[in-house]
Amino acid sequence: MNKLFEELIKLEKICILSLATNLTFTSIYYAVKAIPVTCGFQPMVEATGVTVYYKNGPENKKEYVTVIQATQGKIENLTGTVFKNPARLVTKKLLTQFWLDAVNSNTLTRKARVVINGTFFSTKQDPTGIAFGLKAGGNIITYGYGIANEYPGEIRTFSFNRVAGFASIQPYSTDTFVSFPEVVGALDANANKAAIKYLPRTFVGVRDDNGDNLNETIMFYSSNFARQIDAQNALKCFGANKSAMLDGGGSTGIIVDGKPLIDSGRKIPHGIAIYEGI
Repeated sequence: MNKLFEELIKLEKICILSLATNLTFTSIYYAVKAIPVTCGFQPMVEATGVTVYYKNGPENKKEYVTVIQATQGKIENLTGTVFKNPARLVTKKLLTQFWLDAVNSNTLTRKARVVINGTFFSTKQDPTGIAFGLKAGGNIITYGYGIANEYPGEIRTFSFNRVAGFASIQPYSTDTFVSFPEVVGALDANANKAAIKYLPRTFVGVRDDNGDNLNETIMFYSSNFARQIDAQNALKCFGANKSAMLDGGGSTGIIVDGKPLIDSGRKIPHGIAIYEGI
């Protein structure tokens, strides 16, 4: 009996139990949503609140989806040194250095498992400016140098509350920097960043698992060879209700348990650490 058939049998039992105990049809609907469809991705890391899936394609194509249940695992913004000058520049670091920063923040109840690259920035300088805004650890680093003249109407923010355990993706607004303790500038998933070319890509998606209009699950897509539609479709397979584009190209990187799975060697000003446990 294959795994999918086993899951369907479990679902049937859930539905029968729900009817027998006079639960609402809404409860049955949530049970249906809880069954993941992973489109050929296989788990490679399974830990408390964090699962990393992979799919290897032809010609060394690599795809990873990191899924965080934000009430059981945590994510954290990591940055280089922030200069408190009008430009609010940030020093760049290798992703491997961000990994060490993440490990140094381990506690008895949480452990770093994954680090990925983050927001858009200028590659022409170090320290560098942040294109579409960044708030880390409750501190607004910058609202972004590119919001006035780059990708009009297509700038987004990925925001999260790591204590309350939920996240959101929304159109850019400075109000988001007030209401959320962590904010990462991003682009709409359909913004044309060489959309049909096969390039390294990093995307983020969110999912509401219990119908309370809060996204408790966060998903990061990382690939060394993908179109924008490939990233969107992969996140949809994992149930994302919204997705957004993080920095890609030569900035794309993912480290899992200390091993770089995608790493261009480019220094970046911002990374996102993912921990099992809280």
